[in-house]
Amino acid sequence: MRKKDKITMSVVAIVLVAIVGMWGLDFQSEYYTVSQIKNNASEYIGQPVEITGDVKQDTLKIDTEDTYFVLTDGVYDIEVFYHGERPQALANGAQVSVRGILVSADRVDANFLVMGCPSKYGFD
Repeated sequence: MRKKDKITMSVVAIVLVAIVGMWGLDFQSEYYTVSQIKNNASEYIGQPVEITGDVKQDTLKIDTEDTYFVLTDGVYDIEVFYHGERPQALANGAQVSVRGILVSADRVDANFLVMGCPSKYGFD
């Protein structure tokens, strides 16, 4: 087999491995605003959601393991319950993005928090 044929076969193999490796990955991940979720809550209840907004002033409550706050976009609010390691910058008024299950039109049980815009950190 000639060297050129070996290189061509190697490139084809690498491309195929990359395609198979990325098969099933969700590249459509999108963070919604609180208003978008609230206006279409029935579509999302019981489903994983990704929401971005601000921690409403004077709503952040932290105990040893759990965190509660109200996420707002200035128009609508939604309660967030989170169990896990909190970002150090989490504070009233801070921009935060949450990922979790929308358990009702007014509440999300989050399993992931990131401060600021998620695309800034490569989480989108």
